[in-house]
Amino acid sequence: MGEQKLVNKTISPQEIVRGLMAGSITTAQAQQMFNGVMPIGDFKGIAAILDLDALVRQPLVLAEQQHILGILDGREEDYDLQTLTPTAGEAIATNHDASLTVPTGEVWYLNNVQGEVPNTAACSMDYQWFCDLWPDHAEASPATAWGQAFQAVRNTGVASGLVAWDDEFGWLQILFTILNKEVMLRLPAGTMLRCRFTTRTAVGEAVACTFKLFGFIGKSLVD
Repeated sequence: MGEQKLVNKTISPQEIVRGLMAGSITTAQAQQMFNGVMPIGDFKGIAAILDLDALVRQPLVLAEQQHILGILDGREEDYDLQTLTPTAGEAIATNHDASLTVPTGEVWYLNNVQGEVPNTAACSMDYQWFCDLWPDHAEASPATAWGQAFQAVRNTGVASGLVAWDDEFGWLQILFTILNKEVMLRLPAGTMLRCRFTTRTAVGEAVACTFKLFGFIGKSLVD
């Protein structure tokens, strides 16, 4: 007699769900076929296994915001602050880039991302920032890994003293400008924000440009 191979005919939960969605089996039949507990719900008349991600994990995002574990206000260099200083005499259109990354195990909620430039008659800078959570469909970012820029057109500096560009997030902020967003910006661990300051006029003196994040550290409950 030739060798016989065993065929695994175990019905997986995925196959049962496909049968339920196709209508080839009933809910009662599915429960008899599966050896274990399989929570099934009804969605628009079609039986489906409950989505525990949507049912349990995603609502935890709201709970994350109830635990303030630290303050973000642009006070700590290389954590929630980056300072970049162009040098006197550098060429026009010189870029100054930096980044800030959410540390492992943390989740950040931001209500403001601020770029600040002390524009003077001797130096004027442009500014833009990027988030790697957002795909850049227009491919306008300096690199794909940077993600989409928050502003469609970079902020243009003028020789008028201290200039602060505030991109705000929160239920009230939309009243100030349509470019603000109604919800706080949630940044899970590993998220990177990048900023770029670009020399707009000839630099007659060194001026410090700052990239600051404002908000708080939440309690990470959702990856």
